[in-house]
Amino acid sequence: MFKLSTDGRLNKWKNFRRYIGKLSLQSAMQETVQFWQPCPFSPFYLDQTNPQSWPDPWTLIEENYYCDLAKVLGIVYTLVLSDHRDDIEPEIHIYHNQKTKHHHHIAYFCQGKYVINLIEGEVVNKEHIIQPLALKTRYTASQLYLDQY
Repeated sequence: MFKLSTDGRLNKWKNFRRYIGKLSLQSAMQETVQFWQPCPFSPFYLDQTNPQSWPDPWTLIEENYYCDLAKVLGIVYTLVLSDHRDDIEPEIHIYHNQKTKHHHHIAYFCQGKYVINLIEGEVVNKEHIIQPLALKTRYTASQLYLDQY
């Protein structure tokens, strides 16, 4: 998808959201992980401290730049704009690894029943978030203005 033209990406993303809307929530989560797995990596695209500056869903797909946070935002947008929107309670959590000083940007759904982007290519749950990770920031759906989509 990520090598297509802008119109091609937007169309493929729309069709994917329709497809996952017909799946169980757990299957939709796994399919979404696989869908976003090959996105190109662009370091430092989004400012993790300023969600007001983050692009809307269509601009994110149009611009086609994905730092770790942008990938998580794309995952959240994908599920929010599917038929699973009312079931997922999306949040974005930013964790800081105290040993490596690395930040982990994860998509957190259903109060932690589904956690995406903590372990590459897997859907896990909040029990997998262990020390030395410390929660730095949590953005809820309302803070991300997801109710407007």
